[in-house]
Amino acid sequence: MPRTEQTKICPACGATVPEAATQCPACGEPLAPVEKRAWYKTLTPTEIFLLILGSIMLMIGLVAV
Repeated sequence: MPRTEQTKICPACGATVPEAATQCPACGEPLAPVEKRAWYKTLTPTEIFLLILGSIMLMIGLVAV
């Protein structure tokens, strides 16, 4: 099975760029390293509240059925 190379998209020109590239081969724009942060670490207090509220509403709906 052939190995597929991971790619990303250049934010300046939209070209497909290899994941390890530090600059775009098409336009020369420097590429920032991709940060892989957990989605829940960037939630605001309002989003956390709505997530908890939605979970409670779902549980109430499931119990009521």
